[in-house]
Amino acid sequence: MVEPRQKRVKMPPTGGGAELILPRRDLEIVHNQLVRKCLCALHLPDLLHTLTVCNECFSTQDASRIAQMRDETLLYISMLTLFFEVSLRQQSRGVLCSRISEVVEAGANNEGDVLNILYGFMGLEDKFVSYSASRALSSLLLMLRGRACEMVFEKLVSNIAHSENMLEVGHSLEVVRRVIEWKDLDEHPLESTDTDGQQPPECNRRRLGPADTQGVNEIKYIGTRKLDCKWFILVPRLTQMVNEYTVEKEHVIVSFLTLWESLISVKANLSVTDTKEFYSGLERLLIPLTRQTHPIVWRKVLDLYNEVLCYGSTLALQDILAEEPCNLAHLLIRAVKDRRFLECVPCGGSAGPSSVASHGSILASMDTISDESENGASTSTTRAENESEQGDRTLLSKVVLVLLKAIAVTVKETRCDSSSENSSRSGGSGSEDMDMAIIERSLREVIRKLDTFVKSKMPFHPEARVAEWMVKLFEDQDDWLVESMVCGLDICTGLGLRIRQHPEFHACVNPHTTFMVFLDTICHDHDVLLDLLVSNETSFLLYLLRYLKFIRRNWEEFTSHCGRRLDEVMTVLIRLRYAIDRLVSKNLFPYNISPVLKLLEKCEDMYEVRN
Repeated sequence: MVEPRQKRVKMPPTGGGAELILPRRDLEIVHNQLVRKCLCALHLPDLLHTLTVCNECFSTQDASRIAQMRDETLLYISMLTLFFEVSLRQQSRGVLCSRISEVVEAGANNEGDVLNILYGFMGLEDKFVSYSASRALSSLLLMLRGRACEMVFEKLVSNIAHSENMLEVGHSLEVVRRVIEWKDLDEHPLESTDTDGQQPPECNRRRLGPADTQGVNEIKYIGTRKLDCKWFILVPRLTQMVNEYTVEKEHVIVSFLTLWESLISVKANLSVTDTKEFYSGLERLLIPLTRQTHPIVWRKVLDLYNEVLCYGSTLALQDILAEEPCNLAHLLIRAVKDRRFLECVPCGGSAGPSSVASHGSILASMDTISDESENGASTSTTRAENESEQGDRTLLSKVVLVLLKAIAVTVKETRCDSSSENSSRSGGSGSEDMDMAIIERSLREVIRKLDTFVKSKMPFHPEARVAEWMVKLFEDQDDWLVESMVCGLDICTGLGLRIRQHPEFHACVNPHTTFMVFLDTICHDHDVLLDLLVSNETSFLLYLLRYLKFIRRNWEEFTSHCGRRLDEVMTVLIRLRYAIDRLVSKNLFPYNISPVLKLLEKCEDMYEVRN
């Protein structure tokens, strides 16, 4: 016989009237049990009483009193955060501690009290308390459903749009961002992959059904919908803050731009229709970017633009490009060509030996640091100079990358209008030919200005081509390096025969130059190529596949460009084929690599015939 379902336990009253004393010892016990991901060792009435006393205590205290109870306040917030996060993790895995489940059900009637307490903490001047409260609120928000969830989002978005408390605005942005970026399968490296192994053996586990483990996507949808309704207010407010930049507003500006990047990122698992509105207003961010704009704002705006133009992972794979990234690409090209965009980038002065954070300069800086204790006051100055130079190089790299992607997107957009790849290689005809002529002239000017700009900031040889120095610029950042190589290759192939009519332009972006410099950078080690192929952190598979096709179609050009170095280049590719073959024969390659293998074999055959 099935027993009747018990009524949900309610939070007990505390008796009112008397002054409340925070049960710190009880909070520590609950906290320590949550670290073990189980509350079965504690009695439900005791748990509920502890939570009720804490809620009533913090609901009746003013800011000055809370400041005196700082340690207890942080302990309470930490306990709530841990409780929500443990519950979320277990729900996503479908196995929930039954005592945690009972506390969640019993506390459903008191969600409003906890929310109000955390809202109050978020506006406090104590940055540790306000930040911790925002973390707890984001975890609680992921557990809410229905109207309660909508009300929380409405309040948060209203704070972002209208609040004059910059700390509250910044934390509201962070709460929304954490919800948007939440992934059910995100797992701490130290956690076991065994779902039942997450809790101690004595834990009384409750198996959840599919309906109980879903709901986060619905919460993300609610959050994006609430932001969508206020987007026309939020973007102008952000641009105004950028124009009126102060240190107090820096946190808000960075948080807003980070949230914007998350909304657009494919990693957030949001649908295209849900994020389409957030592409509006991108052009407004370009106007405040001047020489006087703080570098951190520049970097965050460039991060956002680079995410919109996510070429290697998204746009390069699409047959037809969306309107929004194309419009941004056009905007950036016009800004460089007509509005002196590059002159506004605040990254250092003229090129010199100290401008490049090369391996040599890194070693030199380490030697300098080792001697700092003897030099006294020079310590902080030297470190500040090194950090400034590294920051300049990062900003410079982001500018170069976003412009290379803008050029590649523009070329691809025009190529998408043609019926086949062959028409491009034959030079095109009619309106397509005219469009490509106009675009090609504009792009030549943009690349010329980019080349001049980079060489004015970095000590590259005056005769070095873009195809050469971009490898050296990005050599310490694999994903940026590979994406820039994909862009350079697609620019050359997209312009077809037209680029070969301008030898200087062709030499500037020649993919063979890029590949040979890349091999020099990795010391002709085929194992590095293999590591990049196996890794999912770059788009190297896409690059190698397209470059091998390019070699096959332009074999004579490839051999002529390599000259005396053809043997050493082909040796790397042949060794790579052998290494891939060995892994494939043992079923150790993580995906189907046969298209690359066939192209490597084809190139090897042509090489043997030549010899």
